[in-house]
Amino acid sequence: MSINPANVTYTNREPYITVDEFINSPIASAVDVTNLVPNGNIAAQNAAIQQLIYMASAEADNIVMGPLGTMCATSNTEQGRYRVNRSGMIIVHPAYWPILEVDSFLVGALPGNQVSIPVSSATCWIEDRQFTIMGSTFPWSSNGPIELTSVPFNSDMQQFVTYSYVNGFFNQFLSASSSAGATSLTIPSPIGLYPGMPFTIWDGAMTEIVQVSSTWTSSTTVTLQNPMTYAHSSGTNVSTLPASVKQAVIHLVVAGIKQRGEGGLVIAETGEPMSVGGRSDTAVEDLARAEELLHAFLQVWGRS
Repeated sequence: MSINPANVTYTNREPYITVDEFINSPIASAVDVTNLVPNGNIAAQNAAIQQLIYMASAEADNIVMGPLGTMCATSNTEQGRYRVNRSGMIIVHPAYWPILEVDSFLVGALPGNQVSIPVSSATCWIEDRQFTIMGSTFPWSSNGPIELTSVPFNSDMQQFVTYSYVNGFFNQFLSASSSAGATSLTIPSPIGLYPGMPFTIWDGAMTEIVQVSSTWTSSTTVTLQNPMTYAHSSGTNVSTLPASVKQAVIHLVVAGIKQRGEGGLVIAETGEPMSVGGRSDTAVEDLARAEELLHAFLQVWGRS
């Protein structure tokens, strides 16, 4: 039996906003969220909002990446068939972008006869949507690489390739609270975060941009270049996501509430509530705005 490794690597889905971010958003003020669960208390309403956020985040991923991918940083293993170009290079277009790092690369004339090419800055050139593996690890002549290994590095024969890479935007939630002036914070996973990288702590009026220390080594305790200005509670979102993605997800949650209709109110521009029955035509506007905001992130996939 042969199993596609991609089936078990596209797993790191996370919501893109918190309940507080949604409730405090001016976009969400268009709907009433106090009776999503009829006669439910605040905890029940917040739980309903959280479920809508999960679904809206998945919908945003589907719009941008298709049914399998996610904009969250995730480590993926994929397979493909490629040919070496005349310069002795293999150019790979992975399924998802932006590419953050390439961890391993195996190539061979047969699936069961792949050899590993060491991945380093000398052998791998990374761009947002593709990476190039150079033949610099092979002996060269004036006519190109000499085939002294088990890899026939020429442009005539199709190669079977397996590679692992990290793509997407760092997106996590604090797993412990942090105090003002602290120089570190705790997250569940460091995937997609690198020394010197700036990221945003999304916390309402206390939102701030911090930078990872240049000496940090990948771990769940992230040391910062400078102390934080504010204290932040556990569950606060920290990410490199553009704000437009968050805005799109809020629109998708609002659309979900309007489509649901029952128990939700839409506030007119003049301030009066107007009840929504079944599906609301105004939900279409939120869906259209979300798709417009996500358009710049649409996945472009292909091979060369």
